[in-house]
Amino acid sequence: MNTSRANNPPEQMEAADYSLPAELFVTRKAGSKRGGLHYHRFATATEAISFAAEEYKSLRPDDLVMAIDNKRFNLASVKLFYGSPEHEKARDGEPA
Repeated sequence: MNTSRANNPPEQMEAADYSLPAELFVTRKAGSKRGGLHYHRFATATEAISFAAEEYKSLRPDDLVMAIDNKRFNLASVKLFYGSPEHEKARDGEPA
């Protein structure tokens, strides 16, 4: 499944997006022979980013899509957000 064309570039993530609800769609889990779609919902994108970067770090980029509002980001983008100053501020509760 190639969803890269449906993803937004990481530059479209704005500081305010970190406080919005987010959803994760995962097509496989590392080390698993079973396919299927896994769904996770989070109160904030900050929580979703932390969870995805820590729990699904070994997946291929297109095996995970994070949806925030009308934006879609793959795992490669999520990993970029995870190391960003904006994510650090949002995780520490600082205003955007």
